[in-house]
This record gives sequence, structure tokens and C-alpha cells, in this order.
Amino acid sequence: MPRQSDLRFTFEPLQGDAFEVVEFRLEEGLSQPFHLSLELASHDPAIDFNRVLDLAALFTIWRGDTPVRYVHGLVSLFSQGDTGFRRTRYRAVVEPSLARAGLRSNWRMFQGQSVPEIILAVLKAQRLSEVKTYLCFDHPPREYCVQAGESDLDFIARLAAEEGLLYSFEHRADGHTLWLTDRVGGLGTIGTHEHCPVHYQPLAGGDSAEPALHRFHYTEQVRSARQVQRDYTFTHPYYNLQHNAVGASDLDHQHTDYERYDYPGRYKRDASGKPFTKTRLTALRSDARLAHMEGDDARLQPGLAFDLNDHPREDFNDRWRTLAIEHHGTQHSSLLEEAFGSDSGTAYRLSASAIRWDADWKAPLRAKPCIDGPQIATVVGPPGEEIYCDEWGRVKVSFPWDRDSNQDDHSSCWIRVAQGWAGATWGAMAIPRVGQELIISYLDGDPDQPIATGRAYRETNLPPYQLPKHKTRMTIKSRSHKGQGFNELRFEDELGQEEVFIHAQKDKNVHIKHNNGVFVGNDRSERVNHNETISIGDNRNEDVGNNETISIGANRSVTIGANKTETITLAKAETIGLAKALTIGAGYQTSVGAAMNTSVGLSQSEQVGLHKSVMVSRRFNITAGEEFTVTVGKSTLVMKSDGTVLINGRTFDFSATGAVQINGKDVDIN
Repeated sequence: MPRQSDLRFTFEPLQGDAFEVVEFRLEEGLSQPFHLSLELASHDPAIDFNRVLDLAALFTIWRGDTPVRYVHGLVSLFSQGDTGFRRTRYRAVVEPSLARAGLRSNWRMFQGQSVPEIILAVLKAQRLSEVKTYLCFDHPPREYCVQAGESDLDFIARLAAEEGLLYSFEHRADGHTLWLTDRVGGLGTIGTHEHCPVHYQPLAGGDSAEPALHRFHYTEQVRSARQVQRDYTFTHPYYNLQHNAVGASDLDHQHTDYERYDYPGRYKRDASGKPFTKTRLTALRSDARLAHMEGDDARLQPGLAFDLNDHPREDFNDRWRTLAIEHHGTQHSSLLEEAFGSDSGTAYRLSASAIRWDADWKAPLRAKPCIDGPQIATVVGPPGEEIYCDEWGRVKVSFPWDRDSNQDDHSSCWIRVAQGWAGATWGAMAIPRVGQELIISYLDGDPDQPIATGRAYRETNLPPYQLPKHKTRMTIKSRSHKGQGFNELRFEDELGQEEVFIHAQKDKNVHIKHNNGVFVGNDRSERVNHNETISIGDNRNEDVGNNETISIGANRSVTIGANKTETITLAKAETIGLAKALTIGAGYQTSVGAAMNTSVGLSQSEQVGLHKSVMVSRRFNITAGEEFTVTVGKSTLVMKSDGTVLINGRTFDFSATGAVQINGKDVDIN
């Protein structure tokens, strides 16, 4: 390990005295929290853990009196070891404030926010204020994004990798800042932009005068050359949402037909699909051309570029950007009283990986949580609303795991609802109502793509009928919107009580384009409380096997456009409580096969416009109780019940072909 006589390491906690650094290892890289492990020594054998653990501390690499590198963070681990030779050994682990996000997990959702906004919101909830962003590209908002039980750190890292974001840390003596960017080239250099040299010195040994890189290995690997992704959105179901990305300048030394195809692409718009696809290919090719270095220049930091000088291969003398570094240092001068290792001095080395400065780099994609099974949710909506949906019948829900939900129309995104039938403007539709319980599944297990696939009763939403008492009933029963009425189609399957029941709270309309057949095996009853109108376009036939009774409370009118024929096999009885009027436009004929009796309780009047003929084959009897009168113009015949017969006329012609006999007590002629 290279040694530098003027190199030293210090470690200072926020509170208390500084420690002597015996050994340290620092692992750091782009888009990962750094991890600093320290072996320490102190004259104090009883350091209060409360003054060290979970507090800020500063590790510094010095060259003489000049600080070369700061590492600022929080102490995540602190342990006490052996005591000897007036010193006690301690061990500490220092990590960034961001690492604390790995200690928290959550179930929560974000709506209508971009990934940078989501990440900043999570960091704000962690009370991380030392955050800066450098964004060069547009990042469209995501309609719906769920943290599905992930730690906050895993959630941030996953979203950042999906979106093509990366992060690094900037250290100062009084703190450290988290940088979030979408362009690795914007992270800067180890010095000025024009002057940031790092020397290559392969034959280093002993005490190095100047820091340098002692090994520089360059590697190219065959990686996927093409990324193809496709996804689906129900708003444009016939558009395949496919995007392609092909490696550019770094494909010179390999075939270009190594294609990786992924479905789903985790996007719903072209504006997201195109950069997502490019980001994934860049991540897949992140180590296609990589330099591995060893040396002792502590200025190297992840994301910062440097100019390599003095390499024998001229094209390596270029600007490079560090990706990940592992530092290791020992300082045995801190253990002067201990014999072992006390003469080793201070040594430091690093191993790192780097890419050319103009190459792009994206963090490897992280696995997205997969929801293994369905979840329960409750339909929600604006205050006072019972049914809340959009033009596709989607609803909003509140999940039991959502601690931020206000049980309103902002509790989730619009969620599609599976229906029994879904055609083009035809099918089945039953909108889940506010307060009902839904079973939520996830497309491809993706927590960002919920879909309601079922519904379930619960204690606050009981079935329409008491169970198991009515276990034989199958029903479709709705409820009036903002009312207590209902519509229902019910089937009763109890043996001997089978029934189909239909209830309409208000109107019922049946539209039949062709025939309608109804068969009733026993009785049928029908009641209309108000009016009934029946219109028949052509003919109507009605067949009653036995009797028919019609009861009309008031009037009845029958209009027949042409003829009416009525045939009664036996007798007909007609009873009219008051009057009957019969008007016939032309002829009227009554044919009676046997006897005909007409009984009138009070009066009977008969008017004939022209002629009337009465023909009796044998006898014709007329009986009047008091008086019988026949009037023809000025002639009258009056017959009274007392036997008086009066005949009046202007002339009287009485003739007979046979004998004429007049009998009377008195016969007075003239």
C-alpha cells in the first residue's frame, strides 16, 4: 500500500473529543449511500455512546495541514473494543443522512407528481434539507405512484433509476449535500473544469511524493445493443406504445443485434416511453466500456471527472469520470505504545471504476415491488355524493394501508372496474358506490396499476336479505340514488316456493322488437292503480277457456272501426243500472232462434225514421195495462182499461167481404 509521509487521517464527532484513526474503509459510488468504516483509538476508556451514536461526525484526509478530502455523515454504528497501553479501541460506521431512509418503510401513494417532486417530498418527510437538484430534461408527472412497503431509500433509488436520475454527495467540514441530477456530465470535476490532472505512475513504491494512479486497466464487454419496450393503455387500446433505443458510439466493437425486449414498459405515454427506453439501454450498457484504477489520489470522488496524464497509451490520456471508489487507509502511528504495527506509518490506497467523460451513465434498474395478491379497498367520493365515476366508469378508492387518506375523491387515482360484459357501447355496467368494498388486483403485479376485479359484503354493507335464512335467494337489487327506494330482480329457489320477483321503484319499460310469448301455468293477476293504455297495430285474439268477468267502476267506451261480430253459444244476460243508448248508422238486425222477451221497468220509446214492418207468423198479442193509443196523422185509436174504445178520423171507411156484426146495448149511428 502506498505511503505518504505527510498524509494523516482524523475523525471528529459532533460532540466530545476527536478520535485517533487506526484504519478506515470508505465505499462510495454514484446513486448509492457511502459507507465509512473506521477503527479508532482513544485515551478515554468510557466514552458515552449517547454523544456519538446517530450524531454527525467528520472524517478528514489531510496532506500536511491541507484537507484533501472530507467525509461528513451520521454515525450508524459505534462499538467499544479492547483496552491496552493507555488506549481503548473503538469502531464506528458513518453513513449519509440519506441512509436513514433505509430504516423507514411506508405504504403511500403520490398523484400527479413528477419523480423529482416525489423524491423531494420523501426527503422532506425525512427532514433532509441539504438537497440540491440539477435537472436538464423534462420529467412528466406520474398519474399514480405507490410506495408499496419499500423502505424510503429503496423507493427513492428505484424511482431515480426508472426516471434516469442519479445522486451523489458533496462533503464539507460542516455538513454534506445530496445532489440529484439527470445528467452525469453536470457533476463537475475534481479541480477546475480546465485543470483537473491525475498522474499515472505505474512503478510506485515506498513513500510516494505525489498522489497518482498506479494501475489503469481498461475493459470492454459485450452488452445488449438494443432495447425494445412495449406497453398498453386502455385509452388507446390499438396503439402498441412501442419504443426502441439503440446504442450509438459504443457499439463499434460488437454486433448490434443483441436486442432486449421488455413488457410491460411501465409507461402509458410516448413522452415517458421514449426516455424510459433510452434510460434502460444506458443502464444495461453502463459497464460496456469501463476503466479500473488503483492509486492513492484521494481527490477522486464519484461523479467527478479528471484528466489522466502520462499514460503510455495516448488515447487513455483523456478525461474520465469516476463511478465508484473503495478507499482504504491505515495509520498505525496512532498506536505508538503497541508493538505490533507501530512502525508501519500511514498508508492509503484506492480502487475505482470510471468511464470516459463524454459517456452517459445511468444506475441499474431496481426490481419493482410485486403485489402478490389482491387487496381490499373502499369506494370514496366527494362529500355528499353516493356515486362518483368518470366517463369510463372508473372509481376512486381508499386503501386500509393509506394513512394519509381523507376518504374523499383525492384518496386515489381513477381505478378501472371489471364488469361482467364490456362491449362497444353495450355490455353490463354496475358502478360501485361510495362506501362499498372492492377487491383490487394489480396488472402484472404492478402497484401503480390497480384494477377492481370484485366486490365483497362486510359488516357495514350487509347482503340484501338475511343469511343463511334466505340462502336460496339470488337477487340483483339496487337502491335509489340519494333515496331509500330500490329496483330488484329476485329469484327464489326454495323447493315448492320458486319465484321470480321484479320490483320497479318508479317506471318499468319493456321494448320487444319481435314476438313476446308469456305462458302462465296457473293463475295470473294484474293490477293497475291508475290508467292503462294498450295499442295493437294489427289483430288481437283472446281465448278464455271458461268464464270471463269484467268489472268497470265508471264508464266504458268501445270504438270499432269496421265490423263487430259477437257469437254466444248459449245465453247472454245484460244488466244496465240506468240507461242504455244504442246508435246505429245504417241497418240493425236481430235474429233470435227461439223466444225473445223484452222487459222494461218504466218506459220504452221507439222511433222509426221511415217504415217499420212487423211480421208474425201466427199470433201477435199486445197488452197495455191502462191505455193503448195508435195515432196516424189526424186519426187516432184509443183503447182504455175500462173497455172504452175511441176511433177518431176525418173519414171512416169500413168494409168487409163477409158479414158485419155490431153488438151493443145502444147502437147510435150519427
